[in-house]
Amino acid sequence: MVEDNRRWGFEEAEDWEYEAGRRATPPPAGPQPDDADGCVGTDASGAVSVVAEPDGRVRAVRLIEQWRDSIDQRALDAAVLAAANNATMQALSHSVEAQGDLTAVEPVPVSAEVDETPFTRTDAERLFAAVNAELAAFTSSLDQTVNAPVRAESRGGHVRGIAQSGQVVRFEIDDRWVHAAPNAEIEGELAEVLRTLHVRGTPAAQPTGSAIAELQALASDPARLLRKVGLA
Repeated sequence: MVEDNRRWGFEEAEDWEYEAGRRATPPPAGPQPDDADGCVGTDASGAVSVVAEPDGRVRAVRLIEQWRDSIDQRALDAAVLAAANNATMQALSHSVEAQGDLTAVEPVPVSAEVDETPFTRTDAERLFAAVNAELAAFTSSLDQTVNAPVRAESRGGHVRGIAQSGQVVRFEIDDRWVHAAPNAEIEGELAEVLRTLHVRGTPAAQPTGSAIAELQALASDPARLLRKVGLA
């Protein structure tokens, strides 16, 4: 069996990694134009930067031009892992601060059409049973999305990652590929995997379904609700 020379970024550092950590580290590059209003996370060496949107979605991954002089190429997965989670934590902090500044909550737009035919007891029981079923499905999906690990692989097949509870927990990069690949190609596959992990690990903002939409539409128009139940 051919030995796989790729390894996970969270494994214990080896002797060569400690040697690499003692190398002189060049100063990181200055901020890029699209860093404005983004959350930038870097690894300890400054060789890797991850720029995330305030909602946590990865905008870009950047490597300093001579990053191999700062870290061993076999430590790139650990550096990306650290930079990505650093950016995620900054985005989370930004999100919490933004929510604290809100003075009012915008109402959820309701687009469902409601039949004006008066409700019977059976109709009401049917609607509430359907709403409960949709809420139960949403709760189950939310629990699975939040707690279950999600996986992603780049289209080039050189980068893989696993995330859980909104945090990247494992990262794997093909050492043979990263040895000679140009920085732009490496950055592209790294960013692709991080974006996919964010999408797959982000739960829906709110429950949806035809029964929930119908109930919301009724609740948004009290006069129509009274007519529907025969009180107007």
